[in-house]
Amino acid sequence: MVTIRDVAKHAGVSPATVSRVVNGLVGYSDETRERVENAVKSLSYETDYLARGLKTRQTSVIGLLAPMVSDALASQVMQGVEEEAQERGYAVMLGRTGAKSAYIAGYLRTLRTYRAAGVILISAVITPETRQLLGPNVPIISVAISDKSGSPSVAIDDEQAAYDATRHLLRLGHRRIGLLAGDPASVHVAHPRQRGYLRAMTEAKCTPVTATGSFFYESGAAGVDDLLQQEPGLTAIFAMSDEMGAAVVNELQRRGLRVPEDVSVLGFDNTSTSLHVNPPLSTMAQPLEDMGRMAVKKLLRSRDLGPKIMPHRLIERGSTAPPSSKPRSQAPVSEAQPEDQVLVS
Repeated sequence: MVTIRDVAKHAGVSPATVSRVVNGLVGYSDETRERVENAVKSLSYETDYLARGLKTRQTSVIGLLAPMVSDALASQVMQGVEEEAQERGYAVMLGRTGAKSAYIAGYLRTLRTYRAAGVILISAVITPETRQLLGPNVPIISVAISDKSGSPSVAIDDEQAAYDATRHLLRLGHRRIGLLAGDPASVHVAHPRQRGYLRAMTEAKCTPVTATGSFFYESGAAGVDDLLQQEPGLTAIFAMSDEMGAAVVNELQRRGLRVPEDVSVLGFDNTSTSLHVNPPLSTMAQPLEDMGRMAVKKLLRSRDLGPKIMPHRLIERGSTAPPSSKPRSQAPVSEAQPEDQVLVS
């Protein structure tokens, strides 16, 4: 393996000078920097981050863990994290752990051993067990979720965003609005979004109609069935995620109902999924890439790890419209699902 001493000998400088160059420090001429960079390239030298961590108590590595979140949402957060980290000279170690606690624990122990500069969790609450596994010296922050306890986080105000989404449907003229909620165990996302919906419906003196999903596509069809059994005359459905919203659009069309002429559909998140359905999905947007960038900035300023609330905004596309005065379409139900289309809003 090529060492820093090999690079120093090749460039005709001291190992200390090589260290300053590769770490972006000052104290050398442009000519020296060029010689060192050429030597690094010629010898295919790679910085030993672990060895550096043993000396500095920190490596230039950020851990990014996605315990249980949709691929579309996670990818947009990841893009923001990776762009900001690379601009600051940090590498990102990604862990797709699912909900398996053993996987999460394994990654956290590895990141602690590796002396990571910090850890970012996507849509996962920071628990006492998480902090214990990571140790006291590694900062950690969550993205797209906030437990309101003051823990380090970057998130939107989920309750207000759901309230604003429901108010939008009400302003369009809808009064029979169903909610397809997320996983009831998600007390830090599903619960506040449901509170926002209920607050808007109560203020408008409208009767709430709710069904439970899981945030994922597969729960969309069952949710539609539940909502329409409770209220066959629904004119709008608000889904707590774009994945469920896309499933709602497809299921309504399978049943012969037109979107938005018969039923408007509004999603949540503004992930790429919202464009993979016809008509494209109106949605309440989280600034996911910006949230990823902000998490890196806060993580590397470890004294600035309080909660950060990011702005949300409504994006109107073809899946929402005022309720129609015409009778609903009575087209026969087709067993075939419509093909997804990638459309630009």
